[in-house]
Amino acid sequence: MFGLFKSKKKDKSKSEEGFLGGQIGSFLARNEAQATGEALKGMGIFSEAAKNLTNVKPEISQGNLFEIIESTKFNMDAATKSSPIRAYTTASMGLPHDKADILIKDGNNVLREVQAKSSGDPAWSANEFRGEKYSGMQRLTNADKAQRVKDLSEKRASSGSINADNYRDSSNNITSELKHGEVSSGGTTYDEALSATKDHETYRRQFEMSQFKQEIKVTAKEAAQAGAIMGGAMSTIKNSVALYRGDISTEEMVGNVVVDTTKAGIRSGATGGLGAGIRVTAEKAGINALAKSNVATAVASGVIDVGVTVYNFAKGEINSEEAMEQIGQKGFSTMSSIYAGATAGLVFGPAGVLVGSMAGYLAASNVYQTCLEIFKNGKLQEEEARRVIALCEAASAEMRRQRAEFEMNMEGKLQLNKRIFDSFLTQIDRGLFEMDHQKCLNGVVAFADYLGHELKLAKFEDFDQHMKMDNDLVL
Repeated sequence: MFGLFKSKKKDKSKSEEGFLGGQIGSFLARNEAQATGEALKGMGIFSEAAKNLTNVKPEISQGNLFEIIESTKFNMDAATKSSPIRAYTTASMGLPHDKADILIKDGNNVLREVQAKSSGDPAWSANEFRGEKYSGMQRLTNADKAQRVKDLSEKRASSGSINADNYRDSSNNITSELKHGEVSSGGTTYDEALSATKDHETYRRQFEMSQFKQEIKVTAKEAAQAGAIMGGAMSTIKNSVALYRGDISTEEMVGNVVVDTTKAGIRSGATGGLGAGIRVTAEKAGINALAKSNVATAVASGVIDVGVTVYNFAKGEINSEEAMEQIGQKGFSTMSSIYAGATAGLVFGPAGVLVGSMAGYLAASNVYQTCLEIFKNGKLQEEEARRVIALCEAASAEMRRQRAEFEMNMEGKLQLNKRIFDSFLTQIDRGLFEMDHQKCLNGVVAFADYLGHELKLAKFEDFDQHMKMDNDLVL
């Protein structure tokens, strides 16, 4: 139906400007994408801790979750500012009884220790903060209580009591937000921490959604600006040539450039925004290939371009042959982008029949969904509606055919991989049975190599030496 790999003719449409603008926008918004990653990571830790604290009173457990919320906000801000520093709760590091609640680190280097207290009673927080073991630490408390805690600590520091020096040290280090240098969390009120504890799933969803919207907003804005600049520049060159030839007037040239610039900005913004939406959804779902900004933007560009093509076909502005050629080109370029960033290609092989069937299914699915949307919202005339219905039925049949072909090809690949995987596992099992650690490790290394990964400690001697050092173990 779609002839995905038959035509290699370059698409001369305006979609190139939207695609490039979207790609540039996703690159410029890469820090926001990193912040989204930090939000998901932090909320994962938050959710797990909240479940473990289910039987603890919210007024008590909110203090533990406060630390995680503040660390997550801090890490998101660090990501948006391209800072390498990150905050870690000691509880999540397996050190729940450490004197510090949070460590601000740059790699393995600890930059600052933090003691955190979240409470509706500032007097209690002030009293807790004055512990001598917290000397020199940053004292983090609720944004709405910090000033009162500081005032009480200063008052007690000047009282002349035996704890005056401790209160003074505490007062000098009290903060309403987790911070180090230019990076800060923005703060968390007591009511926010308590509310997050009472309904942690709702808080998590709202927290993540807020960041998702922020990434999409920033990406769309950057893409629109980049697209407008490129579209304006290309239009200026094209119309300058036309003006030089005498084909248009100066007034017409200016008008054309303005219109082209606006259209390019809108299209690029839409591509960037949709691409960011695809990316955050993929990251949330754990689909690594689509979680990359450049790949998600390529997919978004394909989705938009196919939608435009189907609409033009419905309106009779292009014939069926032109529509199929354009849809085929977009399906091919979109799948190429996905497989260029997919590590699964190392296991399932390079682009071939498997990729072809997936590309066909994706293109057909895209056309099918677009047809449904246009049919529902396009206010079509009778003849236009007939064209859309026919295209929708053809896309549905093509989806069934491509799915059957994909499943058949995938089954063959899985059978091949099963035999290869079994050989690796047999080697590992033999090493365990014979208590030959090197033979076992060789099997693990071979397995990792096949999957396209390299083990950091491929020799037992390296592993043994590393375990004697005070460094994180990253395989």
